[in-house]
Amino acid sequence: MLKDRLSPADEAARDREMQETLAACPRILDLIARGPQGAPDAEAAIYLRSPLDPNPVVISNDHLMGCIKAAETYFRKLGIGKDDAVAVLLPACPATVVAIFGAAACGVAEPLNLLFTREAIVAQLNAINAKLLLAPPPGMPGGLYERVEGLQREVPSLKRIVIVPLDGSIAFDGEVLQPDPAWRDDYGKSKDMSEADRVAVMLPTGGTTGHPKVARLTNRAMVASTVSSRMALDFHRGERAMITMPLFHVGGLFCTTANSLAAGTTMVIPGPAGARDPALVRHFWQIIEKYRINIAGNVPTILGALADIPVADSDISTLRVTATGASICPPEIERRYLATWGGPCIQQLYGMTELAGAITHDVHGVKPRAESVGTRNPLVELAILDGGKLHTGPWPSPVGELLTRGPQVFAGYVDKKQTEEAFRDGWLRTGDICRIDADGFVYIMGRAKDVIIRGGHNIDPRAIEDAALAFPGVALAAAVGRPDTYAGEVPMLFVSAQPGTHIDPNALAAFVQDNILEPPARPRVVSVIPEMPVTPVGKIFKPKLREIAAGEAARELLALEGLSGEVSVDAITDPSRGLYLSVSAPPDKAEKAERLLKKFPVKVELRP
Repeated sequence: MLKDRLSPADEAARDREMQETLAACPRILDLIARGPQGAPDAEAAIYLRSPLDPNPVVISNDHLMGCIKAAETYFRKLGIGKDDAVAVLLPACPATVVAIFGAAACGVAEPLNLLFTREAIVAQLNAINAKLLLAPPPGMPGGLYERVEGLQREVPSLKRIVIVPLDGSIAFDGEVLQPDPAWRDDYGKSKDMSEADRVAVMLPTGGTTGHPKVARLTNRAMVASTVSSRMALDFHRGERAMITMPLFHVGGLFCTTANSLAAGTTMVIPGPAGARDPALVRHFWQIIEKYRINIAGNVPTILGALADIPVADSDISTLRVTATGASICPPEIERRYLATWGGPCIQQLYGMTELAGAITHDVHGVKPRAESVGTRNPLVELAILDGGKLHTGPWPSPVGELLTRGPQVFAGYVDKKQTEEAFRDGWLRTGDICRIDADGFVYIMGRAKDVIIRGGHNIDPRAIEDAALAFPGVALAAAVGRPDTYAGEVPMLFVSAQPGTHIDPNALAAFVQDNILEPPARPRVVSVIPEMPVTPVGKIFKPKLREIAAGEAARELLALEGLSGEVSVDAITDPSRGLYLSVSAPPDKAEKAERLLKKFPVKVELRP
């Protein structure tokens, strides 16, 4: 029977276990060695080169850890020291796991977003002064090698591009790595506590070409995050976890991959594209059955897609945990997914790149609370900032911005100015509007920057989105602010349909109007779009929707003044400047167009 909450004794025991683990594991390598040390011959990873691969690659714990040690030696021979960065532009496969942790053992690993443009990659590598870049061979799907070929000319610090295969073998530039048994005498045995404060991984977290924002993660932060997820989701030896999140994301790298290794749970990697592969979504339940998966995690958008895939005659009785993160799972998507899966609940976690993973979890054995993201992880401190006052408990709290401190918190960004802006008196500002109930359960009310402000009235977009998701046939919903000359901005709703479903925009608009009690929150415009824009990890990408909304509003205003035929306008989001309107107009119309568009609370820039 599930508990209603953790008792004070439970929380104290979890805190003690975390303290003991941090003391015993100064490096992330010390933690991930724990599972392999206990069962060196057990399966570490099962790698499917495609979701229906009939002959997957199986790698033992001893082999994988030995290859990580061999990778560390390889990097050291190329001159990689503790402060040197190794960038990794690789999809999920065994060689990627080896490359990241091998680089973290001797230097600093930076897994890169696979959707970065060449310009964004150049900006990232120059920001961290990368010495090495690991990339797939030429001619592979996605053209990653072609995107970085000859990059040394644009990145002065870059000494070499190392080619890494995606076929399940573990090799660097054609040199097959031979497992080094010395891992057993090193990983898991460190007594150097200074390693805990060493930055061993960096992850991009915002900004691309203009002004990259790169989070610096210490060994301590990574260990704390990984242990928290293991404790909350009850990863343990003898089970299998499906890895579908990319390894350039904390959810894929620490909450699942490092977590699996540390616990002795076998990783099943169902193809290099992960959940972005439509074939994986189509055959998800068959893969669960074939590989007897016990733990699976996906972002809410993917859970929504899986809800539409019939289980049919697949035996999925082994699946005991479905976890979700990266964004809050809307109640309607949760309802649909649970109806398809048949499991008891979805376990929500909440975190961010700057926390190396999660700081709250729905905990195994504790009944989740509707729309909550669980309770604090061990040694995590939470606070609510409301009206300039910091509330640190006892709970319940008022609604305000969530702040946190503890071992999971990162060491700051590469850019020190960005770091200063991220903290308030030693507390990391999350930017999320939250409340904490009397039992310590955390509820995310929205992003501070996602709040729609209509004539001074703050509107939570989730209320609009939840109403839309209750309409038959709606798969995904997102509400953003649309510039308005009178109110500043008004809500605009975007939805995409479930497969094979047609949505009548007028019927949807009427439904939403009837189901939102707060008049200012009722959307001014409802748009049904063929496909919802998402980030590489599957979160709805609201900046793109804001661009669409702003562009439509600007063109509508110009049309009212008879300028639509002569003036063109594009809405653009720049990492350092935010959203702005880029306007092209004849000289005799430019001043009028600029004056009109400046009625919006959006920057306007005239193109020459």
